[in-house]
Amino acid sequence: MKLETKAAMRLGAWLAGLLILAVPVVAHAQSWSGIIARSRATDWSGAGAAIQTRNTVCQTIAPYSGSAATINNAIAACPAGQVVQLGAGTFNLSTGVELGKSNVTLRGAGASSTLLAISGLTGRSCHIGAGRVLNMCSDGGGNIGVDSAEHTANWTAGYAQGTTVVTLSSVTGLQVGSTLWLDQLDDPADGWPLLGDLYICDVGSPNCGNNGTGESYARGSRGLTEGQIVTAINGNQVTISPGVRMPSIRASQSPGAWWGNAATIMQNTGLEHLTVDFTNAGGAAGAFIINCTHCWVKGVRFIKNNEVGSNVHHLFTVNAMNVSIVDNYFYGPNTTQLVSIYQNAIHVTSNSLIQNNIYHTASSSIVLNSTHWGNVVSYNYFDNDVQPGIILHGVGGMNLHEGNNANNFSGDTIHGPHFFDTLFRNHHDGRAHNPSETETEAAVTLYSNNRFFNIIGNVFGAPNWSRYQSNLGQDQAAIYVLGWRGTGSGTPVPDDVNVLRTIMRWGNWDNVNNGARFVASEVPSLIGNFANPVPGSQALPASFYLSARPGWFQTPWATPPWPPIGPDVTGGNVANSATGGHAYKIPARLCFENTGVDPAYPSSSPRIRQFSAGTCYGQATQQAIPAAPGAPSLQ
Repeated sequence: MKLETKAAMRLGAWLAGLLILAVPVVAHAQSWSGIIARSRATDWSGAGAAIQTRNTVCQTIAPYSGSAATINNAIAACPAGQVVQLGAGTFNLSTGVELGKSNVTLRGAGASSTLLAISGLTGRSCHIGAGRVLNMCSDGGGNIGVDSAEHTANWTAGYAQGTTVVTLSSVTGLQVGSTLWLDQLDDPADGWPLLGDLYICDVGSPNCGNNGTGESYARGSRGLTEGQIVTAINGNQVTISPGVRMPSIRASQSPGAWWGNAATIMQNTGLEHLTVDFTNAGGAAGAFIINCTHCWVKGVRFIKNNEVGSNVHHLFTVNAMNVSIVDNYFYGPNTTQLVSIYQNAIHVTSNSLIQNNIYHTASSSIVLNSTHWGNVVSYNYFDNDVQPGIILHGVGGMNLHEGNNANNFSGDTIHGPHFFDTLFRNHHDGRAHNPSETETEAAVTLYSNNRFFNIIGNVFGAPNWSRYQSNLGQDQAAIYVLGWRGTGSGTPVPDDVNVLRTIMRWGNWDNVNNGARFVASEVPSLIGNFANPVPGSQALPASFYLSARPGWFQTPWATPPWPPIGPDVTGGNVANSATGGHAYKIPARLCFENTGVDPAYPSSSPRIRQFSAGTCYGQATQQAIPAAPGAPSLQ
């Protein structure tokens, strides 16, 4: 809402104030206003951490071989706001790294210069037992919703979408700055308010999903779990940010809340500018981020150069709030198997940012798993993926996917449903730089129970797409596959006519129509609930979460226009896919295509890139990698 000044009519301002008290609203005008209905979107402008530039180095550590104890002890002793600096060279570590302290940064000399070759596991579990080589968690307690929430309360008032004040039955252990998880019981049946509308459920519910649980780490049967930051406490009334996102919170579903003690939740911790190679760690994962708020991973290269086991992930988040995963490179393993090897998997994650990353050679790259609400996935590049670059897996919604250059996008129905996600100004190009898949090859596949999606201003073009859409059936040659049940194991859900009924499509260019479609009949303006009026204009904003071109949106090889993708973009420079000239290469793609192979990995296939964020992207917002004058040196 645009606020009036005192110079404006005082009566108008007074009335506006009454309206603010009476009706929860977004605090400022959204760039999607007039295009997407308020009930179908949220404020994404605050996603991610405010990455802190830290120039004071507490300790510098030269490369060595042995356990990670030297690094871990330096982290534990580092004062708040300072950096543990790792020198250029290779650290051959027999045990895992414990980045377990708030307000500390672990930084290398650049991803192509500082290599952590880790063969052993971390000693801490942080209440999640899967093996990994690097922890970002404090291990101060449990606070995993499914079995160890440290504090719980009933959420008794403040349910409306946009509300920033909620009432809880208890505030014990809660303080300003705490991370608060708000949830409610799953819907007992399809759907709310009416059949075919919202159906937030776990796989055990009828016709919900077709393989396994979708709520691994949230509280049981509470897939709608939104993260919030506490900004004030007045008695049992708690002021939160960014505010309630979903329009379906209601007393009949027993809304609740849970949170951890201050010692459990790590805040303002960063991992920067180094390589984590966990190739020789067997079936272990790379890094886990657990119970972390305002944390970040930036300029890091993750390498898994062999295929060992399943459920091996490069970066895995649980209970992550306002986390930034930006400017990174993920590699491997090279596989043609559709197995659970995810480069970037998120669980119980809200208001976080996955931006400007390179995902190279994977079974699955970005997988939004378990419960995920209100996140931004943007300007990422995908190369040599077997499955869709972005997969919605567990229950979630209200996420923004913007500016990505991927083969395609999939909202599956394996672990649960998805609602109100928005795809804006993405470039999907099929097999142009990714191999063919076994099942999901459409530009956008929304299986059963993927409802109320907003698909706006995208560019979809590939030689193998020759039909516009398939409703209730698989078609690898279609731009859209909508409402198909899929082929997951277990009891399949039925096909879903409500996917097409509720989808909003506006201004998308595709190679089948060879033009952008601004078609009123593709806007669900007449449905009974969560309708979207037909936009009054074909004009589109540059971004749904950024107010201007970001400083990192440039490279030494080219500076893409802003916005780089969309029906209103002309003269595009992508030569290997059909775009109608409506797409330019994004910075992550320019970095990938212009970065040489790493001679340290001569047998990798395809070859691992010698990636360094500092040489790829604009420096306006890139954190420098300072020297460490006067800091004690450890070896």
